[in-house]
Amino acid sequence: MTATSNATVEAADAILVAAARGGDLFAWEHLVRRYQEPVYRVAFLIVRDTALAEEATQSAFVRAWRALPSLDEGHGLLPWLFRITAGEARQQRRDSGRPRHSSRPVERIKGPHYPASAVPGLAAAAGLSHVERERVSSAFDRLGEEDRLTIASRYLFGLSRADAASALAVSARVLDAHLLTALQNLRARMTAA
Repeated sequence: MTATSNATVEAADAILVAAARGGDLFAWEHLVRRYQEPVYRVAFLIVRDTALAEEATQSAFVRAWRALPSLDEGHGLLPWLFRITAGEARQQRRDSGRPRHSSRPVERIKGPHYPASAVPGLAAAAGLSHVERERVSSAFDRLGEEDRLTIASRYLFGLSRADAASALAVSARVLDAHLLTALQNLRARMTAA
């Protein structure tokens, strides 16, 4: 997304958030439709199961609706939703009794609205062959949760450095360090494959 289109989306979000805060359910529904797929993807990166990701997505939007008055107008809506979704997904995983361990086999997403790759947006990566995409996707699948979320926040969701740091509830400096480590871990898993 370009800076101009990003600013346009943020301005539109601000108008819709203000309307939703005033009780306009249609404005909230529009925001839910706009962010349903990225919120689902964040949840999936954590729970790695379609049913749990769907439950976490629904819970995240309910929680966000209730917490809408606490949204700081100086921060973007997507990073705020990212944080809420991560918390809801972790709670879904705990409630389900599923293991947190990153070596758990990854269920591939099936359905018309979500990509076949566990790495959102990877299939559209320019210049990568099918084999290369599968190799990157497989290595990404084997990363730990923090590494997956860090890489996803910057490169798959296209959040700015400040927004990614906000989404992950860390400082920009800590984000930079986490991102460096996450990319090194991804490279190591790609060479080990």
